[in-house]
Amino acid sequence: MYKKDDGLPHVMQVYGQSLANAQALPLNTSADGNEGPLKVGGAMGALELLVRVNAAIGIADTKALTVKLQHRDGADAFVDLATIYTITAAAGSGALAKGKELARFALPSTVKDEIKAVISTTDAAATGKIDILPVYLPR
Repeated sequence: MYKKDDGLPHVMQVYGQSLANAQALPLNTSADGNEGPLKVGGAMGALELLVRVNAAIGIADTKALTVKLQHRDGADAFVDLATIYTITAAAGSGALAKGKELARFALPSTVKDEIKAVISTTDAAATGKIDILPVYLPR
């Protein structure tokens, strides 16, 4: 896989959409992805989500980073679908390099019409940015 001008590996995105694009990590709180929600109800299991580091991440030891996926139908409230990535840093494990793939999550056939990402940290000094991108599953 080749790298783009920004140094990140190229990903074949769905119509260039994302749930989070170069989103700065929230500081000791939660935040919805800075893009989305996305309508995926008719995807019939053809998509997965890729979570990757857009700019080097720093999470202090004993602090956590979590990425959840929520879904809904129509105007209903969003409800949790899955936790797609979580780490509680220890012994420096919260230092994550730009371009590192953190997780892939295939959307189940039972996914509701719309999805959104929720990113949270317990670190008031968290640094870095992440992307959450829908990509096609090979068939």
